[in-house]
Amino acid sequence: MSKSIGKFLGAGSASTSPYGSEKSILRYLNNYDTSQTDAANANMAAQANILSSNLSNRPDYIYSVSGSDEAAKRVENATYQNAINKITPQFEAQRQALESRLQNQGLSVGSAAYQNAMSNLYTQQNNAYQQAAFDSISAGQNAYANSLNNQISAANFQNNARNLPITEIMNLLQNSKSGYDVNMDKYAVRNKMDARISKNTTDNTNAQQDLGWNVINYGMRTLFSDAELKENIIEVGRLYNGLKVYLYTYKGETTPQIGLLAQDVATQNPQAVYIDDSGFFKVNYALACQ
Repeated sequence: MSKSIGKFLGAGSASTSPYGSEKSILRYLNNYDTSQTDAANANMAAQANILSSNLSNRPDYIYSVSGSDEAAKRVENATYQNAINKITPQFEAQRQALESRLQNQGLSVGSAAYQNAMSNLYTQQNNAYQQAAFDSISAGQNAYANSLNNQISAANFQNNARNLPITEIMNLLQNSKSGYDVNMDKYAVRNKMDARISKNTTDNTNAQQDLGWNVINYGMRTLFSDAELKENIIEVGRLYNGLKVYLYTYKGETTPQIGLLAQDVATQNPQAVYIDDSGFFKVNYALACQ
Protein backbone atom coordinates (compact mmCIF):
# COMPACT_ATOMS: atom_id res chain seq x y z
CA MET A 1 0.00 0.00 0.00
CA SER A 2 1.21 3.49 -0.79
CA LYS A 3 0.58 4.68 2.78
CA SER A 4 2.85 1.99 4.23
CA ILE A 5 5.68 3.00 1.90
CA GLY A 6 5.21 6.69 2.78
CA LYS A 7 5.15 5.88 6.48
CA PHE A 8 8.25 3.71 6.20
CA LEU A 9 10.09 6.49 4.40
CA GLY A 10 9.37 8.84 7.29
CA ALA A 11 6.55 10.92 5.83
CA GLY A 12 4.05 12.47 8.23
CA SER A 13 6.06 12.87 11.41
CA ALA A 14 3.89 15.53 13.10
CA SER A 15 3.23 14.66 16.73
CA THR A 16 -0.05 12.85 17.45
CA SER A 17 0.44 12.72 21.22
CA PRO A 18 0.31 15.41 23.92
CA TYR A 19 3.28 17.74 24.11
CA GLY A 20 5.25 17.99 27.31
CA SER A 21 4.01 21.54 27.85
CA GLU A 22 0.40 20.39 27.53
CA LYS A 23 1.01 17.60 30.01
CA SER A 24 2.65 20.06 32.41
CA ILE A 25 -0.28 22.47 32.26
CA LEU A 26 -2.82 19.70 32.80
CA ARG A 27 -0.75 18.25 35.65
CA TYR A 28 -0.60 21.68 37.28
CA LEU A 29 -4.36 22.20 36.88
CA ASN A 30 -5.15 18.71 38.16
CA ASN A 31 -3.14 19.44 41.32
CA TYR A 32 -4.54 22.95 41.84
CA ASP A 33 -6.39 23.15 45.17
CA THR A 34 -9.64 25.08 44.72
CA SER A 35 -11.32 23.99 47.97
CA GLN A 36 -10.94 27.30 49.81
CA THR A 37 -11.99 29.38 46.82
CA ASP A 38 -14.96 27.11 46.16
CA ALA A 39 -16.00 27.35 49.81
CA ALA A 40 -15.73 31.16 49.76
CA ASN A 41 -17.75 31.34 46.55
CA ALA A 42 -20.36 29.03 48.04
CA ASN A 43 -20.66 31.24 51.13
CA MET A 44 -20.99 34.35 48.97
CA ALA A 45 -23.58 32.69 46.75
CA ALA A 46 -25.64 31.67 49.77
CA GLN A 47 -25.44 35.19 51.20
CA ALA A 48 -26.33 36.70 47.82
CA ASN A 49 -29.42 34.49 47.67
CA ILE A 50 -30.55 35.70 51.09
CA LEU A 51 -29.91 39.35 50.22
CA SER A 52 -31.65 39.17 46.86
CA SER A 53 -34.79 37.71 48.40
CA ASN A 54 -35.03 40.54 50.92
CA LEU A 55 -33.82 43.61 49.04
CA SER A 56 -36.98 45.65 49.61
CA ASN A 57 -36.90 45.10 53.39
CA ARG A 58 -33.27 45.67 54.20
CA PRO A 59 -32.87 48.18 57.05
CA ASP A 60 -29.13 48.41 56.64
CA TYR A 61 -29.23 49.78 53.08
CA ILE A 62 -30.49 53.29 52.31
CA TYR A 63 -32.31 53.54 49.00
CA SER A 64 -33.80 57.06 49.25
CA VAL A 65 -33.18 60.28 51.19
CA SER A 66 -34.78 63.71 51.41
CA GLY A 67 -33.85 67.14 52.71
CA SER A 68 -35.22 68.49 55.96
CA ASP A 69 -38.27 70.77 55.57
CA GLU A 70 -38.02 71.66 59.24
CA ALA A 71 -34.43 72.80 58.86
CA ALA A 72 -35.37 74.88 55.82
CA LYS A 73 -38.26 76.50 57.70
CA ARG A 74 -36.12 77.28 60.72
CA VAL A 75 -33.45 78.95 58.61
CA GLU A 76 -36.06 80.85 56.61
CA ASN A 77 -37.79 82.21 59.73
CA ALA A 78 -34.54 83.01 61.46
CA THR A 79 -33.18 84.88 58.44
CA TYR A 80 -36.37 86.91 58.02
CA GLN A 81 -36.65 87.75 61.71
CA ASN A 82 -33.04 88.81 61.85
CA ALA A 83 -33.59 91.17 58.92
CA ILE A 84 -36.77 92.62 60.46
CA ASN A 85 -35.02 93.20 63.75
CA LYS A 86 -32.50 95.35 61.92
CA ILE A 87 -34.85 97.11 59.47
CA THR A 88 -37.63 98.11 61.89
CA PRO A 89 -35.60 100.30 64.31
CA GLN A 90 -33.68 101.81 61.39
CA PHE A 91 -36.86 102.96 59.65
CA GLU A 92 -38.41 104.11 62.91
CA ALA A 93 -35.43 106.37 63.45
CA GLN A 94 -35.62 107.56 59.83
CA ARG A 95 -39.36 108.31 60.24
CA GLN A 96 -38.85 110.41 63.37
CA ALA A 97 -35.98 112.30 61.77
CA LEU A 98 -38.05 112.96 58.62
CA GLU A 99 -41.05 114.23 60.61
CA SER A 100 -38.85 116.63 62.57
CA ARG A 101 -37.20 117.93 59.42
CA LEU A 102 -40.56 118.46 57.67
CA GLN A 103 -41.98 120.31 60.67
CA ASN A 104 -38.90 122.50 60.87
CA GLN A 105 -39.46 123.33 57.20
CA GLY A 106 -43.00 124.51 58.09
CA LEU A 107 -44.76 121.66 56.28
CA SER A 108 -47.94 120.60 58.01
CA VAL A 109 -48.88 116.96 58.46
CA GLY A 110 -51.69 117.06 55.94
CA SER A 111 -49.80 118.93 53.22
CA ALA A 112 -48.98 117.29 49.90
CA ALA A 113 -45.25 117.74 50.37
CA TYR A 114 -45.42 116.13 53.80
CA GLN A 115 -47.43 113.18 52.49
CA ASN A 116 -45.06 112.63 49.51
CA ALA A 117 -42.01 112.58 51.76
CA MET A 118 -43.56 110.09 54.17
CA SER A 119 -44.85 107.94 51.27
CA ASN A 120 -41.34 107.66 49.84
CA LEU A 121 -40.05 106.56 53.22
CA TYR A 122 -42.75 103.87 53.57
CA THR A 123 -42.02 102.63 50.04
CA GLN A 124 -38.35 102.16 50.95
CA GLN A 125 -39.42 100.35 54.11
CA ASN A 126 -41.73 97.95 52.17
CA ASN A 127 -39.02 97.26 49.62
CA ALA A 128 -36.64 96.38 52.43
CA TYR A 129 -39.22 94.02 53.97
CA GLN A 130 -39.78 92.31 50.58
CA GLN A 131 -36.06 91.89 50.06
CA ALA A 132 -35.79 90.39 53.53
CA ALA A 133 -38.55 87.90 52.61
CA PHE A 134 -36.77 86.92 49.37
CA ASP A 135 -33.46 86.51 51.20
CA SER A 136 -35.05 84.34 53.86
CA ILE A 137 -36.68 82.05 51.24
CA SER A 138 -33.33 81.66 49.47
CA ALA A 139 -31.61 80.87 52.76
CA GLY A 140 -34.28 78.23 53.49
CA GLN A 141 -33.75 76.61 50.08
CA ASN A 142 -30.00 76.51 50.65
CA ALA A 143 -30.57 74.93 54.05
CA TYR A 144 -32.79 72.28 52.45
CA ALA A 145 -30.15 71.53 49.77
CA ASN A 146 -27.42 71.30 52.40
CA SER A 147 -29.49 68.92 54.50
CA LEU A 148 -30.21 66.81 51.40
CA ASN A 149 -26.51 66.66 50.49
CA ASN A 150 -25.69 65.68 54.05
CA GLN A 151 -28.27 62.87 53.91
CA ILE A 152 -26.88 61.63 50.60
CA SER A 153 -23.32 61.64 51.94
CA ALA A 154 -24.37 59.77 55.07
CA ALA A 155 -26.34 57.21 53.04
CA ASN A 156 -23.45 56.64 50.62
CA PHE A 157 -21.04 56.22 53.51
CA GLN A 158 -23.31 53.66 55.19
CA ASN A 159 -23.94 51.72 51.97
CA ASN A 160 -20.25 51.72 51.04
CA ALA A 161 -19.35 50.55 54.54
CA ARG A 162 -21.92 47.77 54.19
CA ASN A 163 -20.28 46.63 50.94
CA LEU A 164 -16.69 46.74 52.24
CA PRO A 165 -16.58 43.05 53.32
CA ILE A 166 -17.88 41.94 49.93
CA THR A 167 -15.30 44.12 48.17
CA GLU A 168 -12.52 42.75 50.35
CA ILE A 169 -13.57 39.16 49.63
CA MET A 170 -13.70 39.83 45.88
CA ASN A 171 -10.22 41.39 46.01
CA LEU A 172 -8.89 38.34 47.85
CA LEU A 173 -10.48 35.97 45.32
CA GLN A 174 -9.52 37.81 42.16
CA ASN A 175 -6.28 35.83 41.67
CA SER A 176 -7.67 32.50 42.92
CA LYS A 177 -9.14 29.85 40.64
CA SER A 178 -12.38 28.12 41.48
CA GLY A 179 -13.17 24.55 40.48
CA TYR A 180 -15.15 25.93 37.56
CA ASP A 181 -12.20 28.07 36.44
CA VAL A 182 -9.82 25.10 36.58
CA ASN A 183 -12.20 22.85 34.64
CA MET A 184 -12.64 25.49 31.96
CA ASP A 185 -8.86 25.91 31.71
CA LYS A 186 -8.42 22.14 31.38
CA TYR A 187 -11.13 22.04 28.74
CA ALA A 188 -9.38 24.78 26.75
CA VAL A 189 -6.02 22.95 26.90
CA ARG A 190 -7.53 19.59 25.98
CA ASN A 191 -9.67 21.07 23.23
CA LYS A 192 -6.64 22.70 21.59
CA MET A 193 -4.58 19.55 22.12
CA ASP A 194 -7.25 17.32 20.58
CA ALA A 195 -7.63 19.66 17.61
CA ARG A 196 -3.86 19.70 17.06
CA ILE A 197 -3.56 15.91 17.34
CA SER A 198 -6.51 15.38 15.00
CA LYS A 199 -5.01 17.76 12.44
CA ASN A 200 -1.57 16.16 12.74
CA THR A 201 -3.05 12.69 12.32
CA THR A 202 -4.86 13.76 9.16
CA ASP A 203 -1.77 15.56 7.85
CA ASN A 204 0.40 12.51 8.58
CA THR A 205 -1.97 10.19 6.74
CA ASN A 206 -2.14 12.49 3.74
CA ALA A 207 1.64 12.96 3.68
CA GLN A 208 2.25 9.22 3.89
CA GLN A 209 -0.30 8.53 1.17
CA ASP A 210 1.10 11.23 -1.11
CA LEU A 211 4.72 10.18 -0.65
CA GLY A 212 3.85 6.51 -1.10
CA TRP A 213 2.11 7.13 -4.39
CA ASN A 214 4.89 9.44 -5.54
CA VAL A 215 7.41 6.71 -4.84
CA ILE A 216 5.31 4.16 -6.67
CA ASN A 217 4.43 6.34 -9.63
CA TYR A 218 7.62 8.30 -10.17
CA GLY A 219 10.54 6.55 -8.64
CA MET A 220 10.75 3.01 -7.44
CA ARG A 221 8.57 1.54 -10.18
CA THR A 222 11.30 2.22 -12.74
CA LEU A 223 14.18 0.98 -10.61
CA PHE A 224 15.76 -2.40 -11.03
CA SER A 225 15.05 -4.53 -7.97
CA ASP A 226 17.14 -7.53 -8.93
CA ALA A 227 19.41 -8.57 -6.05
CA GLU A 228 22.16 -9.25 -8.61
CA LEU A 229 22.45 -5.50 -9.25
CA LYS A 230 22.71 -4.50 -5.58
CA GLU A 231 25.28 -4.61 -2.85
CA ASN A 232 25.66 -3.45 0.77
CA ILE A 233 22.17 -4.82 1.32
CA ILE A 234 20.78 -4.24 4.86
CA GLU A 235 17.27 -5.06 6.02
CA VAL A 236 15.75 -1.95 7.59
CA GLY A 237 12.08 -2.81 7.98
CA ARG A 238 8.98 -4.50 6.62
CA LEU A 239 5.88 -3.44 4.74
CA TYR A 240 2.45 -4.12 6.18
CA ASN A 241 2.17 -7.18 3.93
CA GLY A 242 5.35 -8.66 5.39
CA LEU A 243 7.81 -7.90 2.54
CA LYS A 244 11.26 -6.90 3.74
CA VAL A 245 12.55 -3.43 2.95
CA TYR A 246 16.26 -2.95 2.37
CA LEU A 247 18.85 -0.20 2.35
CA TYR A 248 21.35 -0.81 -0.44
CA THR A 249 23.47 0.68 -3.20
CA TYR A 250 23.60 -0.28 -6.81
CA LYS A 251 26.86 -1.87 -7.80
CA GLY A 252 29.28 0.76 -8.97
CA GLU A 253 27.33 3.57 -7.18
CA THR A 254 27.57 5.14 -3.73
CA THR A 255 24.09 6.69 -3.33
CA PRO A 256 22.00 4.69 -0.79
CA GLN A 257 18.60 3.50 -1.96
CA ILE A 258 15.62 2.01 -0.18
CA GLY A 259 13.44 -0.62 -1.76
CA LEU A 260 12.48 -4.26 -2.18
CA LEU A 261 14.35 -7.23 -3.63
CA ALA A 262 12.68 -8.71 -6.65
CA GLN A 263 13.57 -12.23 -5.49
CA ASP A 264 11.59 -11.65 -2.22
CA VAL A 265 8.61 -10.22 -4.07
CA ALA A 266 8.58 -13.13 -6.52
CA THR A 267 8.09 -15.63 -3.71
CA GLN A 268 5.07 -13.76 -2.33
CA ASN A 269 3.49 -12.08 -5.36
CA PRO A 270 4.95 -13.32 -8.68
CA GLN A 271 2.63 -11.07 -10.66
CA ALA A 272 4.46 -8.05 -9.24
CA VAL A 273 7.80 -9.14 -10.79
CA TYR A 274 8.86 -9.10 -14.43
CA ILE A 275 12.09 -9.45 -16.42
CA ASP A 276 13.38 -6.34 -18.18
CA ASP A 277 14.81 -6.53 -21.73
CA SER A 278 18.23 -6.49 -20.12
CA GLY A 279 17.44 -9.79 -18.39
CA PHE A 280 17.18 -8.46 -14.82
CA PHE A 281 14.18 -8.46 -12.50
CA LYS A 282 12.07 -5.38 -11.92
CA VAL A 283 9.22 -4.94 -9.44
CA ASN A 284 5.84 -3.37 -10.02
CA TYR A 285 5.58 -1.59 -6.67
CA ALA A 286 1.91 -0.82 -7.14
CA LEU A 287 1.24 -4.57 -7.02
CA ALA A 288 3.97 -5.50 -4.57
CA CYS A 289 2.77 -3.03 -1.93
CA GLN A 290 -0.84 -4.18 -1.92
